[in-house]
Amino acid sequence: MMMNDSGEISNLLDQLQESTGLSLCLDPQAPADPQVTAGKLRDLLRLTKSNRDKHYFLRRYLSGQLDEDEIRSGFARHHMQASSRRALLLVTFPEDLNEETRSILSSIFPRSQVSPLSMGRDRMLLIVKDKPSSLSPMVSALLDTMASEAMIPVKVVYDNQTVTLADLPAAYQDLVTSLAIGKTFYPAEQVYESASLGLARLIFRLPEDVCQRYLQEHFLDYDFGRMDADTLRAIHTLFHNNLSLSETARQLFIHRNTLAYRLDKFQKASGLDVRNFDEAITCRIGMMIWQKLHQKSR
Repeated sequence: MMMNDSGEISNLLDQLQESTGLSLCLDPQAPADPQVTAGKLRDLLRLTKSNRDKHYFLRRYLSGQLDEDEIRSGFARHHMQASSRRALLLVTFPEDLNEETRSILSSIFPRSQVSPLSMGRDRMLLIVKDKPSSLSPMVSALLDTMASEAMIPVKVVYDNQTVTLADLPAAYQDLVTSLAIGKTFYPAEQVYESASLGLARLIFRLPEDVCQRYLQEHFLDYDFGRMDADTLRAIHTLFHNNLSLSETARQLFIHRNTLAYRLDKFQKASGLDVRNFDEAITCRIGMMIWQKLHQKSR
């Protein structure tokens, strides 16, 4: 064995002892290539450090990759109480994260309050330890900072409710689902609150055959994809304003008669008068179902 190989192996054994607390030695009688031995020790050291790393443990825990024994062992090793409560914010980026963006995101909130955890190349989970009464101010601060310093339009999905560490995986998976729902039905928005996605969540889970049957029963051959931008904007704004024609016309900066003309035009094409509550509900559901099917086919 050459001196430099011997020195590296000795150094690796020292690091393994520091990492594991175990005193390790090699059998001098066992024939082995020193470079192969050093390579195996390096692999073992990387595996040991990864297994001991809290972030690595949390990523595997949240992704459902651990069994009960591994979870209990990880909680004990990292001094985590299953009954401790946390809130979650999931931040996604239009491209892979770089170190500068990670640094900016990690500097927004004090580490004593928020623990950032990378959950993939383009997403970061913020685990909030001391949750304020509402997460909305935190979300606003995050969006402002990322827009001004990183110049990146991020999307944020969150739930104002806290959950125990034992329920953290289910809460994380719910945010992942909420993100998919938000992108499907509200692609232009940056923030999705999980609890506010009630109708969208219901429609998102409908089987495709049920969706197709609804469109056929209520809209026959009408295709929402043929709607012109002005009519589409008018209907969305009308729904947002609880079917108030006056407020809708004011927000669109158009005369009320112009709004009525656009709604009459839609009624003639679709058979639905969205000024009527029941027909507005039918239309709203139909538009969302069309979005779901259209998003899936893209």
